[in-house]
Amino acid sequence: MPQYDSDDIVRECVSCRRCYQSSVEYCQDCAVQLRKIETVPSTINYRYQLSRVISHGATGTTFLAIDDSSQPVVVRVIRASVLADPRAHDRFRREAGIACQFHHPHVASILDYGMLADASGYLVSEYIEGPSLREVLKERGQLSVRESVQILVDLCEALEAVHRAGLLHRDLKPESIILRELTDIPELAIRLVGFSFARIAFGPVYKPGATAWLQDRGHFPRSPAYLSPEQFRGAETDARSDIYSVGAIGYEMLAGKPPFEARRTADFAVQLENELPPPLQPLNPAVSAELEMEIRRALEKDPYARHQRAIEMKRELVNATHIF
Repeated sequence: MPQYDSDDIVRECVSCRRCYQSSVEYCQDCAVQLRKIETVPSTINYRYQLSRVISHGATGTTFLAIDDSSQPVVVRVIRASVLADPRAHDRFRREAGIACQFHHPHVASILDYGMLADASGYLVSEYIEGPSLREVLKERGQLSVRESVQILVDLCEALEAVHRAGLLHRDLKPESIILRELTDIPELAIRLVGFSFARIAFGPVYKPGATAWLQDRGHFPRSPAYLSPEQFRGAETDARSDIYSVGAIGYEMLAGKPPFEARRTADFAVQLENELPPPLQPLNPAVSAELEMEIRRALEKDPYARHQRAIEMKRELVNATHIF
């Protein structure tokens, strides 16, 4: 493990996403010039050597890393601008502390957390092998009703435990779900990853530094398609926002596309606030009226019209499909 140096800012190859120390200028594999990632050190807290970028998001960057016992872990660095508000900082420390004590078979464990010298935060979680739901959807387009409902039921079980522990996920999307098996349903199991202990919003009311550049230009990445209307506006959220995200994921698994799609913030906001998702059955005739009703209920604009708890959504999905 290299000596920790706070001035050693990690560099990324934009081609293969491999990480290097700041003394390296070109990727050894791609011969591409490297770029620095803000002020993130290549070694975090003396323990976690960053090896590859997994994803860039509005609130920060997620890395694959190697810990001081040579085990792979996932490190998520949350930008200092997102945690600048003292309330956001307190929320991060409080919820990350709870998460480190929380364990569930469908949730990747949070192993460590802390703050960096530039006031950004970091979360360390176990590394889960397997394709993400996003990767499977890219390959297959739609999933079967049975596969979709199995994933939703497991997701609801995980979220019920998460919510009971006093936590929210806040960033549910297909990338947040790792599938352990997807060959004939009985062995299918999910692991939930990518918790956000920061407030995420893309609407005009709440404009953190991490998303200001996107908002000013009227564009946003794919993940806001899974935010609830109240979360998109920047209002405070509760467990029912996670339930909306479950509905959006369920809709995409069954329809092959999210409930709302637009390239510009203003167009998306109009859809999210004023329009209903297109009917599911014309997009997938295998979807029953009862199942469509439960997906639509989760996607209600008014949080009080949705399922109020994840366990309630699980029960209604099982009743609607009679699969389990």
